[in-house]
Amino acid sequence: MCINNKKYNVIVGEYAKNHYIKPFKKKYKSVWWKTFETIEFMLKNIEKLLKTLKVNKIHICDIWYIAKYEFNIEWIKVSTKASWNRIIIFVNEEKLEITILLVYAKTNIKWANETAWWENEIKKNYKQIALYFSNL
Repeated sequence: MCINNKKYNVIVGEYAKNHYIKPFKKKYKSVWWKTFETIEFMLKNIEKLLKTLKVNKIHICDIWYIAKYEFNIEWIKVSTKASWNRIIIFVNEEKLEITILLVYAKTNIKWANETAWWENEIKKNYKQIALYFSNL
């Protein structure tokens, strides 16, 4: 049995930090730091996480992919699926690097189509990453 111990470096995109993480920090206060610590730990081990139903690769191009990760807030007794909290990540498998692009609650989306909404957010705010994916 082969165990892969690759650890990815997790980076929070500026747009995510300024526009999406702030409301979570404000709403969940002291619980948010533990939640984010867990998110970061899980993402560092993305290859194991991909074997669960919490992460779905959406767009794939060579050594890069965009995925959606579902998470719940620590100490709140709601399932991951029912929490409706999502993170959109960009993974560079060559550099072993993950960039958090968006962190949101599904209830915050004003559009009827969640995927179209976050794809548009990436096109507008992460132009360099959007260039890798012609179907964005």
